[in-house]
Amino acid sequence: MQGMGVSFSARAEGMRSSEIRELLKNGVMPGVISFAGGFPSPEYFPAGKVGEIVADLMRNNPAACLQYGETEGLAPLRSYLAEKMAREGIPAGEENILLTNGSQQALDLIGKVFIDPGDVVLVEQPGYVGGIGAFANYEACLEGIPLDGQGLRADLLGQRLAEMAAKGVRPKLLYLVPNFQNPSGTTMGLERRVEILQLAQEHDFRIVEDDPYGELYCQDAPPPSIKSLERRAGAEGRVIYLGSFSKVLIPGLRVGWMAADARIVERASLAKQPADLCSSMLGQWIVLEVCRRGLLEPHIESLRKVYRQKRDQMLDALGQWGPEDASWTRPTGGFFVWVTLAGDVDTKEMLPYALENKVTYVSGGGFHVDGTGKNTMRLSYSQPGLAEISEGIRRLAEVIAKFHFFDRAGRISA
Repeated sequence: MQGMGVSFSARAEGMRSSEIRELLKNGVMPGVISFAGGFPSPEYFPAGKVGEIVADLMRNNPAACLQYGETEGLAPLRSYLAEKMAREGIPAGEENILLTNGSQQALDLIGKVFIDPGDVVLVEQPGYVGGIGAFANYEACLEGIPLDGQGLRADLLGQRLAEMAAKGVRPKLLYLVPNFQNPSGTTMGLERRVEILQLAQEHDFRIVEDDPYGELYCQDAPPPSIKSLERRAGAEGRVIYLGSFSKVLIPGLRVGWMAADARIVERASLAKQPADLCSSMLGQWIVLEVCRRGLLEPHIESLRKVYRQKRDQMLDALGQWGPEDASWTRPTGGFFVWVTLAGDVDTKEMLPYALENKVTYVSGGGFHVDGTGKNTMRLSYSQPGLAEISEGIRRLAEVIAKFHFFDRAGRISA
C-alpha cells in the first residue's frame, strides 16, 4: 500500500540538518579520536555537587522545582543574572532578562520576532552554524563578512553596508561571537567592537552578541562585551546579548539567557510561550543554587586550567606534525583551532580518509554562507584527553599528506 504524501510548508522544506550533528555520530565509533564536537568535557561536570543540590531541592522545595514556571524564567535567577550583567557594565533589571533553553533557543526566538522572509542578516565568515541555521530557518538572506585575527573585519563591514545603503537595503541584524569565536577561535579587539557598534547606530541595525565561551579564557579575560560599550559608542539598545551555562557548567541543564531592551524581552517571551511554555524549572533551580552557594566561579577557574592545557597540547602537536604549507589560529580561550590547508584541497572529501585513520574533524565549508572555505577545518580540543590530542593530530597530519599526494596525482576526482 502506497503511503500518504506529506505536504510540508515551504519553510520546512528548506530546513537542513547541521553538518556537525551528522559528523558527531562518527565520534562515537570505537577508536576514533574526535575533534568534531564543540562540547564541554564530561569528565569535568560537577556531578557530585549537582547531585547534592538536587537532593536538597527534592527535600526542601520539590513543588517549585518540578512544577511549571513563568515563561520569562525563575525570578531569583533572572535577578542574579541582572546583577551579574550590571557588574560587567551592562545596566539590567529582571525585565531585561529572559531565560531560555540554552542560547540556541534565544537565537531561534530572535529569528522569530525580527526576521521576515528576505531580510538581510549579516554573519561572520566563517560563522557559527547554529546561528546561521537559526536565521536561515526564518528565510533570512545571509551575507558573510570575512574575519581576520581580530574577528569580523569592520572595514569590510563598512564597505558592505555602504553598498547596501546605495541600493536602499538595510540589514536587520548582525550576528557575532566575539570571544574565542566558533569556529575560528579568534577574539575581537576593543577598538573594533566600538567601531562595529558605531556602524550599527549609523545604519540602524541590531547586533546579536553570542557569548558562550567568554569566561573560558586561558590567561587574560577578553575585552568588555559589546553590549557594555553601547553608551561609549552612542548606540544604546543596539545589542541583544546571549549568555549560557552550557559551556561553563552542564549543557544538559539547557539554561541560557537573553539580556536586552525590555521591549525585546517581552516580545521574545511571547514567542517562547507557544514553543515550550517555560524552560525546565529544575534546571533553573540547580543553576541558581550553584550560583548561590559560590560554586560557579571556582568551577570555571578549574575549567580554564583544563582547557588551557588542552589548547597548548593541540598547538604543540600542530607545530610538530602540522603540514608546513598549512596555517592555523592560536586561540586565547574557548574550544577551537581553525586550520587552513594550502591549495584547493576539499576537507569534506578528505573526511572519509580521516575516518579510516580513526580521526575526525568538522570540514569548514558549512561555516561559510557563500560556498567557500572548502580547504578549511575546525578542530575542537575540548573533549579528547591530552594524549589523544597528540595522537589525533599525528593521524590527521598523515591523512592530509596522503590526500595531498593522491589529489595532486589526479587519483581523486575533484
